[in-house]
Amino acid sequence: MANNILQTIIPATYLVSHISLHASNIILKYEHSTVSPVFGKDNHFFRCPRLLIYQQADAFDIKLYASKYMHLARNRSLEIELSSGWNDVVSGKLHVRAATAGLRLQTSETKVVSGSVELSKTSEVSIIRFGAMAVGTRAKLRVPFNLEHDNDDITLKLEISYTTDKGEFFFATSPRMSIMLPLGVNVQDVFKHKALFSRFTITSATTSPLRLLSSKLENSDLFQAVSGTGLTRPVVVYPRQPASMLYKITKSPLQTVSSPRTPSRVKSALALTLHYVCLEEEIDNAVTRSLEQSLQNTPLRPFARLVIPTVMSELRAHLSPHDLERIAVLSEVSTTLLSKVKWKDHFNGLGRSTYEDAEISSLLSNKLQEWQQEYSRIPLLPITLDEATIENSRSIIIPVEVPSITAVHTADIRLLGKASHSAVVPHNQPIPASLTIKWTKRWDTEVHHGTLTLPRTDNTEFVYEISAPTDMWLIGGRRKGHFKLKQDLQESNGALAFPIILIPLREGFLPYPSLEIRPAPVTKVIQPKSPRSPVEASALQEVAVTCETDYKNSGETIRVISDARKTTVSLDASGPQGGAMLLESEPRNGGNEKLLLG
Repeated sequence: MANNILQTIIPATYLVSHISLHASNIILKYEHSTVSPVFGKDNHFFRCPRLLIYQQADAFDIKLYASKYMHLARNRSLEIELSSGWNDVVSGKLHVRAATAGLRLQTSETKVVSGSVELSKTSEVSIIRFGAMAVGTRAKLRVPFNLEHDNDDITLKLEISYTTDKGEFFFATSPRMSIMLPLGVNVQDVFKHKALFSRFTITSATTSPLRLLSSKLENSDLFQAVSGTGLTRPVVVYPRQPASMLYKITKSPLQTVSSPRTPSRVKSALALTLHYVCLEEEIDNAVTRSLEQSLQNTPLRPFARLVIPTVMSELRAHLSPHDLERIAVLSEVSTTLLSKVKWKDHFNGLGRSTYEDAEISSLLSNKLQEWQQEYSRIPLLPITLDEATIENSRSIIIPVEVPSITAVHTADIRLLGKASHSAVVPHNQPIPASLTIKWTKRWDTEVHHGTLTLPRTDNTEFVYEISAPTDMWLIGGRRKGHFKLKQDLQESNGALAFPIILIPLREGFLPYPSLEIRPAPVTKVIQPKSPRSPVEASALQEVAVTCETDYKNSGETIRVISDARKTTVSLDASGPQGGAMLLESEPRNGGNEKLLLG
């Protein structure tokens, strides 16, 4: 037969009270009337409290999946898999309707992802017409969609009518699919004079771990990216243990500068491509394959489409976040989680077996218990980093915009006459130093975009400030100041130097004083009589001034030691200030000085 059809004659005294459709299972409940018919001894079918209609393992089937390919700058897609089973399909028509509010399906842009089925070029609303499908073939269709609201799940109504040499048949289902993004990506940028270092932190957005197979940052017209050694094996990303990828971004030597009077067509955004595999999919594939092998070549194989979804539903309900992490570490699934499940209750209503004098629910329950004993631990399918595995894995493309920075400053405090990396200075002694600042405008991408915005002023002014905790450093000299950058200079013509004095107030390894550089406040002068056209008024928009600082002394320390050769201290509490008093101190250079301590 072209489809599995169960015909049952229900007497008039049986009243149907409820019909429900659950994936591949149709549950029909009925009630007895006041007058009950008298059945013979062979009428075992109507003794069950419900009628469970299942789908044969080789019947026509439709499955709904989230698309493995995702581009965040484009519409998302879903995949519909058609399986012909034992049917030799001549032609068919698939009616796709949204059952989620705000879901819009673009069926006119449907494409064939896999399989040799041909789609009709005739465009109809929510209807996809396809050609012939041979026996035992599969075809996967990709349908773009968009959502007006953020939803984690979507539901579709799928109705398919197909024609074979035995007639025309109809199949309908309402599958539900999760579209929640299983991972999250954060980026942290560190600007240098000639390079930008971006660290991408990849985290799991759910309680389930995932395996990262590859990561690549694609170049753009303005920038090029390089990284270190690629992944040699899959990296497991846990919910509380993210993975980090570091990339070095530089300006492309062949960058294109567009005309300032025409809109720019230069592609400046890079693209981060990630290939990954969700652990839940690995578990589904391993358990499904084990069940199919267990049911293969047995009289219970026709119940595969009823048994496998039931087992998977119970397994997902019993898996905790701790169990998922354990599976990711051991790469195996333990079926002991299902030891307390009463399988017979899931299959009531299937009647008695024709090949064995027993209830089918009992046979399926015994078979699943044997399966649990035989496969107490199911290993996950091995994953290698070959091209075929990466191509069949899930992928996501994330556009990465490089921030437009007006100027990147490189600042460095240099101790005069001493090596900064191994500086040893005396306590309470002034240390002459110099603050050196150089800048670059290579990261000002607004200049290269050729937009209609007004260029920045001829001189861009910045201010700097050196600060430190009052119990560590006493800072003298030009600890505050300002400097200007000329608009026509992409690089600084030499470095600016500002003299400062550092006096350490504590012994030990003291960190360098902190430095902050920010744009100087701009005072706007409004002229009441300045007639401009609307186009000129919209074009004359001042671009915001931004800056980043590469402080070379971050993380560095200076060792401060006592410079006294000999000291004389009084501990008399009746002193001038009622505390300890330093009477005499002889420095290492042989001098003599007297200090008082409160």
